[in-house]
Amino acid sequence: MYIIMEAIPTLLYLIISCTTTLLLCVNAKSNAAYFPKIDAIYQFGDSISDTGNMLMQAGNVGCAMSPYGETFFHHPTGRCSDGLLMVDHIARALRLPLVDPYLARSGNFTHGANFAVAGATALDLSFLAAKKITAVGTSSSLLVQLGWFKSHLSKICANPSAQRQKLRNALFIVGGIGGDDYNSGGLAGQNLEDLRRLVPDVVQAISNVVKEVINLGARRIIVPGSFPVGCQPICTSGSRNGDPSHDDLGCLKSWNDFAAFHNSQLQGAILSIQQQNPSVKVVYGDYFSALYSLLRNAPALGFDPNALYTPCCSMCGSPAGTSCPNPSSRVSWDGIHMTQHAYQYVANRLLRQIRKM
Repeated sequence: MYIIMEAIPTLLYLIISCTTTLLLCVNAKSNAAYFPKIDAIYQFGDSISDTGNMLMQAGNVGCAMSPYGETFFHHPTGRCSDGLLMVDHIARALRLPLVDPYLARSGNFTHGANFAVAGATALDLSFLAAKKITAVGTSSSLLVQLGWFKSHLSKICANPSAQRQKLRNALFIVGGIGGDDYNSGGLAGQNLEDLRRLVPDVVQAISNVVKEVINLGARRIIVPGSFPVGCQPICTSGSRNGDPSHDDLGCLKSWNDFAAFHNSQLQGAILSIQQQNPSVKVVYGDYFSALYSLLRNAPALGFDPNALYTPCCSMCGSPAGTSCPNPSSRVSWDGIHMTQHAYQYVANRLLRQIRKM
């Protein structure tokens, strides 16, 4: 390559370089044209989507400690990954700025706001307490996040008409959320059958927020389901050794069946909301299938097939946390959350749906 380039006259080389640059710019604009007009993103959820609210609430703990954030930002930002989250990848694809956390005092909310908080539950803490479940994370439940959104909207828009106009071209992402409700129930001693009885309440809480933002003027909403939690590293110890409790990828069947049950209930609720609001696009975000697709095609996607369930970050969330040499080769970042590379794959699947909205 270098020999050939040296043989090209300088002028011709410059022409080729400029032409290539122009084509790349045109292609980028063409890709942006595939999406509907979206000028803002409003995100609700938990640690899968939190871009810094927990950092504002709790300070330098957990995902606010090194080596979180090292790949893209080169320092912790409160994101529970080595770099960008799915909402970040989506914002970049839509050619929008990264969405600032709502609690950031110096945040720029011209193009949306992120209300997600690591550890957030779909159900309010008082509801969980009535079922003898103590939430292990933040008190900033989905209902609290909705309150933040309403307060934010009232500050930037003078009246309901202006609010609806502001939200006309916005994308809402409500979730994923619910995992911390189930985690809290499990820590309270509930088994899978007990947790199944909690699913309708979790789904109703998510549905209520979706309906509320529609009433306020939202027209495009993605409601993500659950990842196949049985594929988390803590669940995959019996991988591919003939253990009947695990599937062919080494994922724990019982927990994935539970996640599939949650997703089925959620899809039913989304369908009902869509039927009641035909002028609004309400789309289910299929995290479950996306992760399974990633795992089945891991080598072709650049992931190390021998470390699919090995977290890159060891002792993350403590001062002793260290990361692997190449985070982009790993699916799992810290044993719970995924790497920037893995999140990009799932985000790309969501972007296919956004193109149709």
